[in-house]
Amino acid sequence: MLSRLLTALTGKDDLERIAATSDLRALNARLATRPVLVPRRPGRFLDVAAVTEESMLELMRSEAQATANDPFEPWVIELDGVRRLPVFSSPRHMETFVQKISGRLDQVFALGHVELLVADATRDLDVDLVHLNLFSPQSWEIGVRNNRAAE
Repeated sequence: MLSRLLTALTGKDDLERIAATSDLRALNARLATRPVLVPRRPGRFLDVAAVTEESMLELMRSEAQATANDPFEPWVIELDGVRRLPVFSSPRHMETFVQKISGRLDQVFALGHVELLVADATRDLDVDLVHLNLFSPQSWEIGVRNNRAAE
């Protein structure tokens, strides 16, 4: 209840408030217990110029079926030579991401997601950074220790 009130008053959710303090220990502690929205890698993209209502509905149907039947694969994005796992503290931030990345790619897609802890999302993933609220007015990059090289 208090968290919702603070979000309404400040416009920032719990993760944003903690990340804004630059207290890495507090942020890591919160991320250890608070799930984030992790986007599913889209299966298909449509060219913006060729999108029709019918093609978009078909895309959404096929993505929904894939979500139900296929194993979850997070969407790792390479930007500026860095492999990033975008994660989001709220659906609002994920919508901002969809709008911005769609414009950059000049394509549309249906984006599914799951709620996971960051540690679970990155366990077997080859990424350099977790990017909290990518493309939102305020976002944070969190380094990931890759233990696969030691195996």
